[in-house]
Amino acid sequence: MKKVFVAFLALLALSLFAVQVNYGIFEDLTTTNIWNMLGSGSSSWNFVVQLWKYPSLLSMNKDGTLIPSAAVEIPKIEKEGNMYTVTVKLRKDMRWSNGAPFTADDVVFTYTTVKGMEIPGGNWGGAYEPEKVEKIGTWTVKFYFKEKKTMTIYYDTLMTAIVCSNYWKPIVEKAKKQKDPVKWLLSQEVIDPGITSLNLGKVEKGAFVQVRKQVSDDKYWGYREKNIYYKGGGFAIVNQKTGFKWTTGNTKQPVTLQVENGPFVDTIVYKVFGNKQVAIQALIAGDIDYIYNPVGLTAGEAEQLKGQKDIKVVSNPQLGFRYLAFNMRKFPMNVKEFRQAIAALIDRDFICNQVLQGRAIPLATPVPPANSFWYNSSVKTIGEGLSLGERYQLAVSLLKKAGFKWDTEPVIDPKDAKEPVKTPGKGLKGPDGKPVPTLTLLSPGMDYDPMRAQTAMYIEQWAKSIGIPLNLKLTDFNEIVTKAFDEVDFDMYMLGWGIGRVPTYFRSFYHSKEAAPDGFNTPGYNNPEFDALVEEFEYSDTFEQARKAIFEAQKILAEDLPYIILFTNPMIEAYRTSIKFPFENMLDGIQGYYGFPEGVKRVQ
Repeated sequence: MKKVFVAFLALLALSLFAVQVNYGIFEDLTTTNIWNMLGSGSSSWNFVVQLWKYPSLLSMNKDGTLIPSAAVEIPKIEKEGNMYTVTVKLRKDMRWSNGAPFTADDVVFTYTTVKGMEIPGGNWGGAYEPEKVEKIGTWTVKFYFKEKKTMTIYYDTLMTAIVCSNYWKPIVEKAKKQKDPVKWLLSQEVIDPGITSLNLGKVEKGAFVQVRKQVSDDKYWGYREKNIYYKGGGFAIVNQKTGFKWTTGNTKQPVTLQVENGPFVDTIVYKVFGNKQVAIQALIAGDIDYIYNPVGLTAGEAEQLKGQKDIKVVSNPQLGFRYLAFNMRKFPMNVKEFRQAIAALIDRDFICNQVLQGRAIPLATPVPPANSFWYNSSVKTIGEGLSLGERYQLAVSLLKKAGFKWDTEPVIDPKDAKEPVKTPGKGLKGPDGKPVPTLTLLSPGMDYDPMRAQTAMYIEQWAKSIGIPLNLKLTDFNEIVTKAFDEVDFDMYMLGWGIGRVPTYFRSFYHSKEAAPDGFNTPGYNNPEFDALVEEFEYSDTFEQARKAIFEAQKILAEDLPYIILFTNPMIEAYRTSIKFPFENMLDGIQGYYGFPEGVKRVQ
């Protein structure tokens, strides 16, 4: 009895001293399966609560420097006969949350499973690049490539998420015996081990997702590991617990930032809110400590929070953009002039500066200006600088050029700034004389993202003015993802991407071999000239060579328009001063680090 009482007191003490922080999110998880999560289940809401638990061989620090993650160093690409090889030495101190050591078996298993089972999805693209991945020793793996795609190898293949083989191997073996092995594997909803101390706990659909500490500090290999930034760009990873150390640049300069790994909390509860206003009120009331949102807060929402007691609002340049995508497999979206006509109608300056009141920045390419090295500022949008009437005129002329006709052709007076459409278009017909079918534009609603919803309303209005039969459907985020990426059943949709610093995503979004549903090329875009530029970028040995190819690729996309790139915006976020992040001033904001699950501290 005495032992039971002592145990109860110990449990009570643990619960009393347990540290919890609460985050707000806006969508439920749709999968806990990593194979699905990096495929058609790809979603910021799935990523924020779990993607960070998976290791990769390489990564980038907050300054964009290439650094080792599960590797001990940055490996070299070597020529061996008719192949290119990369030999990667692994850290010997890392362990999975189930206690298993991280070894070459995990690396080989991950890459061979993806390629051998043909796991679909744009985020697995890097795993398809090696011809072979070979175990050389317990902590050494060797990759074999037919081609020297330097950028792809370093910034895609070697940044692929790695899974715990001793957990997944029996599940994959069972999957291979099923009628549809891949479908069965992707349907398994499990909570697998991570390389981190924190991992998924309880999940209540529509209510919350719990992440909790599953490895004690004394047994966690990564506890108190430090990332040290030095003046002039030097950087070091130091783990005094295990003895691991890696440096680059001049580390004799003064230290500008030191980031220590935790976790410093026992539990993170991600509360699911129906809309942002409810989440904002919860933040003000102290029910949550931080609002995670991949698109950030609007300027109006930020103003609502400024001056509130114990709340801090921060703003950073964003790595991301909102876009309108066309299904180029269907008429009339497969006609370039039709896509250009829609683009000509969209006045980004008016949308960003008038409708959105300066809260967004017009954008013509899938590289935001904050990513200055890769951003081609010379790329212009169709109709840039034209008045509303001139935009209508240009759109009509583009449609006529492609052979479109109307029962009643629109009459435009470009000199009338307020009401340039004197006679609205009616009965739009394609070059074959058949009526253009009613088209649907899918967009998230006002509660989810008012920027996209408001923009979509104007696009619908402008299109209908010249007789394009376009109907807007404001709908659930997950419905759009399903229709666009899984079913590929849509006309047009509006979503947004969070992207990396190095534009390897040009392949994922637009290369002809990445067409949905197997990849992320939802429009079904196919342009050999563009594909060649992506491949030129991938083969480049220097950043300057790669940059030249990406600059040209941006020009082609602005002409072909599989996406109409709409705008980007500052990443505005808010959190309570009851918590502290390792740093808060960086490209893409706090959300780019998923709220630092193993770095956040409770300070009050």
